[in-house]
Amino acid sequence: MATRRMVSREIAESDRFVDMKTSSKLLYFYLVLNADDDGFVGNVKMINFLTGANSDNYDELLKNNLIMKPSESKVYVITDWYTQNKIDSKIYKPTVYLSVRALLFIKSDFSYTTNSQEAEIISPADYWIKNGRDKKTPPETQSQRYLKHVQESSKKLPGSVEESSEKFPAQIRLDKNRLDKSRLEQSSLTQHRATKGNIGVYTATTSSNGGMGEVSSLGAASTSTVDNNATRENGVITGEDSGVTTSSNETEINYLFDYLNGLLDGEDIPTDNERLRKLFDTALDNYRPEFIQQALEQLANTLGAKYPIANVQQALIDHLDDTIKQVMAAQGEE
Repeated sequence: MATRRMVSREIAESDRFVDMKTSSKLLYFYLVLNADDDGFVGNVKMINFLTGANSDNYDELLKNNLIMKPSESKVYVITDWYTQNKIDSKIYKPTVYLSVRALLFIKSDFSYTTNSQEAEIISPADYWIKNGRDKKTPPETQSQRYLKHVQESSKKLPGSVEESSEKFPAQIRLDKNRLDKSRLEQSSLTQHRATKGNIGVYTATTSSNGGMGEVSSLGAASTSTVDNNATRENGVITGEDSGVTTSSNETEINYLFDYLNGLLDGEDIPTDNERLRKLFDTALDNYRPEFIQQALEQLANTLGAKYPIANVQQALIDHLDDTIKQVMAAQGEE
């Protein structure tokens, strides 16, 4: 955690700030001081103890749009974080609250918003942050850059929605339908796991294979199966070995491949990569999908762009399990 943060005079001397209670002003300074490099604050008990803050102070900051609480989690976001702060890329560490960051957009003044209909939006926060947190390029240029990215991505994704001037104000024209579709897919994964009884996390043992540990005695054995010496035709076993591993996690595994390839700026990893399919299958039997996605994002940020596929594969095998556990620990999950 950095020991120095910045607060703009434009914020601290604005009417909305000056008119607040002194205790609320103090709370704001302490929240900024303790925020991570994306402006997120997840643990506020110590801050409340140091400042004597109560719910009225938080409500006042929320009312004046100085902080945001975009989800049911106990995470607060400094609205004007990137308006005030520029973290050097050499020391920048992305927030661990990626599911919260996915709900945010960046405006032309580089502040956060949850309202996708605002005319000043540049792009989703995830896209802007992953692409270098650029504050030098004019916002109009950045919004067009994102529009181009959406158009190019739509050519690769079957069923993508055509760009339309009705989706966002004409200046920005973000592909809202595609963003909503992405969130719906992520939500549906979680719901699908819930129907299989996988709410929460099964206890797993870590083995020397770098994260592909065996499931412990909770009866949560892997659902991957192979019809040995047999293939199925219309539900009938023919007696021939297909040699293909099938899994009840098939849809989610394919989605994780798509998600991973979307994070990497290089050659796509083929979805028939058997080692990674087994790794994802085991992870899905042990952890909720959203934790796996967040771990993949952290690892992709660590690897950087245009990494050789072989190195990406080995990094996932070596570190995915531990990274998932770190993500869970940061969010207070057992």
